[in-house]
Amino acid sequence: MPIARDFFDIFDKLDLSTNPWVLIGSIIVFLEDDLGIGRGGAFDHLRSGIDIEDLHSQIEVARDTQLKSEGLVGAMTPYKAFNELLFLFAAVINDIQNGPPSQTHMKLVDSLNPEDVLITFNWDTLLDRALAERTAWRPDWGYGVSPKAMFNDGWHPPMKPKEDGKTGNLLLKLHGSTNWLTAYSVTDGHGMIVPGQDLDPSAFGVFERATGPYACFKGRYIPGYEPWAYGYYPPNLDFPGRAPPDGYTIVGLSPNFPWTKPGNASDAGLPSMPLIIPPVKSKSYEFFGGLFKTLWSKAENALTAADEIVIIGYSFPKTDIQSEKLFHRAFSRRLTIPKITIIDPNPDPVVKRMTADLGIPGSHLKIIADYFTPDFDLDAL
Repeated sequence: MPIARDFFDIFDKLDLSTNPWVLIGSIIVFLEDDLGIGRGGAFDHLRSGIDIEDLHSQIEVARDTQLKSEGLVGAMTPYKAFNELLFLFAAVINDIQNGPPSQTHMKLVDSLNPEDVLITFNWDTLLDRALAERTAWRPDWGYGVSPKAMFNDGWHPPMKPKEDGKTGNLLLKLHGSTNWLTAYSVTDGHGMIVPGQDLDPSAFGVFERATGPYACFKGRYIPGYEPWAYGYYPPNLDFPGRAPPDGYTIVGLSPNFPWTKPGNASDAGLPSMPLIIPPVKSKSYEFFGGLFKTLWSKAENALTAADEIVIIGYSFPKTDIQSEKLFHRAFSRRLTIPKITIIDPNPDPVVKRMTADLGIPGSHLKIIADYFTPDFDLDAL
């Protein structure tokens, strides 16, 4: 998976980078006009090792500032650039995970106890797929929150858990997931960005698989994807769309350029976008109603109750202020000190966070300075 400073280098290696349906135009315009990068220099700038998290934060600040002062028309470039990066994040991850199930994640799932809880800040579905392949876990009930609908070659209501009680492990995705879908964002009559669905903002759909074309934006279905991954455009939702404010009407303008081939699928339904919390400094969890409040509360309870915590490859980045608060809240509720195993090729920052910030004594730490790969010896845990 790409990291903050090599995202566009990874993007360049994928067929996505030459697909005209993949939109980056507003990102380029933002760099050239809002940040003052010279004409033609935006592409070089994106590939100069910039931190994609810093760029997304800059776009977010410009969008919100211009929305307040100039309205949607004045803020159109950063508004569209912000969403283009969300789609680009999901598309790159979907291309990378489009293949056979990850053996690393399969081995991890095989080693779990039934009561183990999995907490992740990643958007990818490698762990989701491994759980579905190897256990009774289902996305219908296994995320700790209930989706409104599931996509399996069409939308349908989620299934109920099995009566035998074997539901698999709980998977809490605290920054959303590439296969979680929400309605494309719009603005209300007051310049505020809101979900485009006429449902509670916490309502979302879950994509699992598509073996044929599905309805999506302008019918731009892209074939060739394994379960848990999709092309640049996810399926449209069957949710009701938000009505315009009183005195307004909705006008759609969707030009077809001669150099862009038309889509070959339906465009029925409500346009969707990936439900992920982007790596910006001010993360808007509340945009999705109570969805993330529920997830983070369940994660806090799990960290409070756990006898042992295993931290794999998570370095507590500076932009994840909420994750630091999560551990502080959970550990302040504990009556005992947990055993903590850290798996990381560069474990020192995590060790410091555990000992200096959270007060975990060194005797309760087990440090494995290594990458978590298919060859990792799980007996070491």
